[in-house]
Amino acid sequence: MAYSLGRTLAVRFALTMGAALVLMALWAYRGVTVIMHDSLDRSLEATYEIQSGVVAVHGDFAPLRPIDERHFVEQVNRMVVGWDASGRMEQVNLELARDLALDSAAFRRALEGVRTSADGKWRGHDIRVLYGPAPPGAGAIAVIEIAAFREPMDAAALQVLLRMGSVALLGVLASFVGAVWLIRSALDPVETIARQASAIHGGRTGQRITAHAEVLELRSLIQVLNEMLARLERSYEWHREIIRDLGHDLRTPLATMRAAVEVALWTERRPEQYRAALASTLEEIDRLTLISDALSLLAKLESGDLKPVLATMDVRTVANQAVDRARERVGGHEIRFTPPAEALPATLDARLLGMVLDQLLDNARRHTPPGTRVNVTVGAQDSRVRLTVEDEGPGVPEEMLGRLFNHFYRVDPARGRQASLGLGLTLAASIVDLHGGLITAERHSPHGLRIRIELPREPLIEPGSSGHQ
Repeated sequence: MAYSLGRTLAVRFALTMGAALVLMALWAYRGVTVIMHDSLDRSLEATYEIQSGVVAVHGDFAPLRPIDERHFVEQVNRMVVGWDASGRMEQVNLELARDLALDSAAFRRALEGVRTSADGKWRGHDIRVLYGPAPPGAGAIAVIEIAAFREPMDAAALQVLLRMGSVALLGVLASFVGAVWLIRSALDPVETIARQASAIHGGRTGQRITAHAEVLELRSLIQVLNEMLARLERSYEWHREIIRDLGHDLRTPLATMRAAVEVALWTERRPEQYRAALASTLEEIDRLTLISDALSLLAKLESGDLKPVLATMDVRTVANQAVDRARERVGGHEIRFTPPAEALPATLDARLLGMVLDQLLDNARRHTPPGTRVNVTVGAQDSRVRLTVEDEGPGVPEEMLGRLFNHFYRVDPARGRQASLGLGLTLAASIVDLHGGLITAERHSPHGLRIRIELPREPLIEPGSSGHQ
């Protein structure tokens, strides 16, 4: 079920602020109540001191004029009672005080000379009482009780709570309104990003999201989306190049096969002429097969569907077999292989490594003049195996070395029957990367091209993983 992010954030922020304000209100109410209780106790202590002084001088309390209960609770709020040692009420400052009940525990402590505070009830009202010993000269009065009503104090504390609650409610409303405004202003760029992203389509290149955002996270989002668009654009261009180059590269062998078949069918020919036509056709079929296999293999490598079948082998053997295959195919080139004297064991996929060397040797043959030499060397450095293929051709310009392993890249854009699809070095780089290795290209002094491969001797993935199909 979809929901609005802005509304959800605003509600949660307002509720969080509301909860914080309610907790603050309760804490303030608790603090005010404690302060008022302390203030009431100090007031009772002051009244006790005054009444003790009056009793010590005059022998009785200063009586108050008759007053109604409500006015007394709201205005006077002090009752004074004198108790004798047996717990009998001796004197009061107001007839209303005769209804006060005796707190026996506090009374006994007062007889012992300890002032004691306690809570009680009087005609349904909550009261706070203080019991203290009577001073000398008080006659029969042994304990003085001072009582005060808590209702004014509780009413004031309740007013504080209600006002704090009102502030909390207003704070929640203000927080919600402010959060809505803040979140809306923060999420406005998101709507712009979505609108601009919806307008992007595959028909044009160079389209990017240009929304302005002050929020760092949204800037990061825009950057990530633009990087993704750049990758998709490169993928789109790559597929366009595939279609364009395939259309051209397939046309040449198909036209060649058609011409050979048509020439063979025009007139009666000798058997060797038919064999020559079939041989030419077979050569073009091999070329088509190579293109198909290269595309299929590259797709599996880039999708991660191809897993190497790892086994421990002597790298010298794999390289020697690749050189033998190249010598069978190559005419007019000398291929020299220089292996180390000792075995060079490594855990690799022999078939894939052989394909890499086939591609490199084929690339060297096609881009160097007949009669030149191709050198293949194998060695080891620390825990890595190093294979090098050097040719004596014209080499590659320095600025193009870094692009040799790109899809469909050709140093010479001219296309002919000997031109390649431009995937050989890309396949080699993908296979080397699959093994956790590194492939580099550099100019070979005084001229020519050197391609170096470094592979780890130990596998970066576990042996026994699913192999290539």
